[in-house]
Amino acid sequence: MNKGNEDKSPIPVSEKLLSIEVTSHCNIDCLHCFVRGENAEQSSLSFAVVKDIISEGYDTGYRRLHLTGGEPLLWNNLLKTLDCAFTLGYISILINTNGTLLLEDICITLADYNSVLISVSLDGSEKFHNRIRGNGSHERTMRGIENALNAGIDTIIFTTVYKSLLPELPIFAKTLFEKFPTIKHISLIPLMKAMDNGFALSDELLAPEDFIRLIQGVSLLNIFGLRIDVLNEPLANVAAKLLESPMNQWSYPVNWEESIIVMGDRTIGPSHFNKTNFGQYKLGMIQKVLASDEYKKAVSPDEKTCPSCKYNPVCIKNGMNRPSELNRYFCPKELYCKSVLDRIIQNG
Repeated sequence: MNKGNEDKSPIPVSEKLLSIEVTSHCNIDCLHCFVRGENAEQSSLSFAVVKDIISEGYDTGYRRLHLTGGEPLLWNNLLKTLDCAFTLGYISILINTNGTLLLEDICITLADYNSVLISVSLDGSEKFHNRIRGNGSHERTMRGIENALNAGIDTIIFTTVYKSLLPELPIFAKTLFEKFPTIKHISLIPLMKAMDNGFALSDELLAPEDFIRLIQGVSLLNIFGLRIDVLNEPLANVAAKLLESPMNQWSYPVNWEESIIVMGDRTIGPSHFNKTNFGQYKLGMIQKVLASDEYKKAVSPDEKTCPSCKYNPVCIKNGMNRPSELNRYFCPKELYCKSVLDRIIQNG
């Protein structure tokens, strides 16, 4: 990927993903899970459907596959899907997991595939992680990370960032890299609401001031050589630019051009975070969706709000051509992204 926060070229072909939510079933019940928060019904795709999706995706030009959930390790057809995808010619496969099911035997099996990358969700210290994901989950996840690394699997840590974690973030990152020096990097995900009402972690959402602290913290950790980025939130690029804070990893938007996901109920959307619905998957739908006006509108630069914003030039220059996804979750009186950038300017 490109580094720094200078002008960027379009997203490389190698970064474009075909994503599949193979199942929405999970073995733990996380307070911040947007999959369960927005869809109470659990569903899974059959291997026949997944085979059609990855075959059509390959014919469409995708070479990177992303398998997510729910918890993909609960899905019985995972290994058959890896075999099928690599036989077709996919060059890499990313698997999202909560890590609790990464036992030694499955890790050894996954390590036999040279181009499997896993992301493991670890949300801070044992206290914070267990608060969100349930008692005992931190210990099982840490053991899963250790098993994956011992087997030689490339591993990324996904960490949800909430207000209480901010003061602990430096020591959390330092401790994690000391314990697991071979992890690829830590990707931070600002907390998003899982539902409109009754969200158990509403007090933990990042206010604009908290987001600024997050970017300053990530920049400082980058300076000290820790491999940390903010996942799919280009507001991080813009904030870092205005703060004159170095960021070692460029954050691409959620809705990448040509990126697409098929959900466990066959719904097709632009990303796991965006609930835009392009219809139900059936053979031939991927190419039709990518060519549709609805898809182009979903991934093209915003034409309603951003052009009139005074920050639009610096946003465009730093890879942000739509309002922040956090706008939909924090629900401030004004745009979340504009509130963040206003405070940076006001504070000099």
